[in-house]
Amino acid sequence: MDRFEEAVMEYISADPNCLFKSQMNLPYNEKYQSGGSLPDFVVLNFKEKCVYIVEVTTASNTNVIIKKISERDVRWYEPLKSYDADWVNFTRDWKYRVCLFIRPQLVDKLTINLSEWKDVSVKSLSEVMNPWEWDWNDKNRPDNSLR
Repeated sequence: MDRFEEAVMEYISADPNCLFKSQMNLPYNEKYQSGGSLPDFVVLNFKEKCVYIVEVTTASNTNVIIKKISERDVRWYEPLKSYDADWVNFTRDWKYRVCLFIRPQLVDKLTINLSEWKDVSVKSLSEVMNPWEWDWNDKNRPDNSLR
């Protein structure tokens, strides 16, 4: 785990409604041709009743991450829905979303490129790198740190 992933992990864990698993192995299922991935984080948001797949990248070329996101149903959503763990039973009816943390200078471009996908959020790594700049007191704590 690199320092950017660590910063995102700290950011996510500041939300008391979220629990997460880092580097969750989703094995490839040949029968359904799905999985075969290792998302940076899988986050259970209990307040929103949503499972988030969180990817963190510092790459300047966004083609690889866009391809991953375009395959999100077979790469992440379906394998998670059939994952062999007890928590899957109570998240079966939850929504699924992707949250991507990227370089600040790419946020606007990628937000526009991914705007047709309503289940994808794009956030800047600069938002999470300096926790002392978060203004998360009781009055203005975000409803959801992943949107």
